[in-house]
Amino acid sequence: KHWYQRRVRGCKYQVVEKRRDVGGTWFDNRYPGVACDVKSHLYSFSSLLNSNWSKAYSEGPEILQYLKRIAEPIRHRITFGVTVESTVWKPELNKWEIHLDNGSRIFADIIISCVGLLHKPRYVSFQGTAEFKGHTFHTNTWDEECDLRGKRVAIIGTGATAVQAVPRIAEMGVEKLVVFQRSPSWILHRRNYTYHPWVQWLFRMFPCVVLLYRYTIFLIGEVMFCVLFHLPSSSSLAGKVHSLIQWFIHRMATKHTMRVVRDPETARKLIPTYPLGCKRITPSETYLQAFNHSHVPLETDPIARFTEGGIVTAKGTNHPLDVVIYATGFDLIGSVNAFAVTGRGGVSLAEDHGETPRAMYGVSHHLAPNYFMIGGPGIVIGHNSVIFIGECQMTYVMEGIRAMLERGARSVCLKEEAMVSYQAWVRETMRDKVFEGVRFCSSWYRNEDGFNWTFWPTNLISFWWQTRSFDSDNYDFTF
Repeated sequence: KHWYQRRVRGCKYQVVEKRRDVGGTWFDNRYPGVACDVKSHLYSFSSLLNSNWSKAYSEGPEILQYLKRIAEPIRHRITFGVTVESTVWKPELNKWEIHLDNGSRIFADIIISCVGLLHKPRYVSFQGTAEFKGHTFHTNTWDEECDLRGKRVAIIGTGATAVQAVPRIAEMGVEKLVVFQRSPSWILHRRNYTYHPWVQWLFRMFPCVVLLYRYTIFLIGEVMFCVLFHLPSSSSLAGKVHSLIQWFIHRMATKHTMRVVRDPETARKLIPTYPLGCKRITPSETYLQAFNHSHVPLETDPIARFTEGGIVTAKGTNHPLDVVIYATGFDLIGSVNAFAVTGRGGVSLAEDHGETPRAMYGVSHHLAPNYFMIGGPGIVIGHNSVIFIGECQMTYVMEGIRAMLERGARSVCLKEEAMVSYQAWVRETMRDKVFEGVRFCSSWYRNEDGFNWTFWPTNLISFWWQTRSFDSDNYDFTF
């Protein structure tokens, strides 16, 4: 907080939060086993380090308590339980008119939208869903009143959420837990060690040790990006060495699954045919082990329909069920367009986005003056901490506001040609990445045309370098 205040002094601000408390995704997601798959000392703010993380990969409740603690100094600035319905740019005033769901409205010089990309649950539609007489809910809206003990439960989906939830649900006394898998995820072994009190004491007494540990984790992630996410060139010796390293990593991951899962047929079904990084890598030390329990079967036959009493697969297998849990991810387009934004010329950002939302550095859009995003389109990563990206974005935004104030400008807006140039760079930079297009797999990263609009196309050091200062030449200032 104080670091940013030194950059923009005297600016008054108000935070509007739709939930009853802070926390965002860590407030919403309360399913069993909810945790972060990035190490805690990196998944935290650089100016608000926490020396007391209990584990290498902290669970949701601990992360939520961290966020509540650091937000305490600004709680008086936050209006809870209110949702933004729409915003309209008023060019005659150089202000935004913001409409809230309680009927009130706010006029603001600048909007910083932090709604993110993963907050609107996505439900998959199946034939006969309405006929099912049991209980259904999404992991994002976990029903804490639903007692799973003695129940026949199904979980649909095997992404990052399911990888965390399945082992915990299996231990909750369920009669059966059927895991419906469309395609498997790469499961790398995760060492979720507990920090000894003397290690926490060392971190508290010597903050430089925490910083060194943090940057070591960060750099390991950057190396992993170069090794796994770049497609090797076959025309050079370096490319052949790169291919050999990738082959070795894939072989080790495959052998890990075959070694951990006792049933060879189940193990084979849990091994992807696409390369690491094409979909999100999901590290775990408990997910694969869950399939060694007799009451946790893996079902890879597609779902044909729901019935009153369960689910029938395409081959006719009937699974009697009491509870169906959707671990089917999020509606990305709906999340980006969380509220209506009407920008320059009365153009809706949702209409401009279509199926390919865009924003320069996930921050700026050429149709929205004085409108910045944190966690906007094009900043998803699969190898490091999104918190780092958020801090880089916030630095960029603060420098932009300062540039506006120093010039005495009333508004600042990205030039359209800058957006076009940036998008061309994104597409070109993404060409040699494993997550580009649909060559290897389909995933939530991509739209219906196969374009990955969600990802930052290269490493995070590049992101830091490009956002370390505000590039005023790419913006129009209005006085």
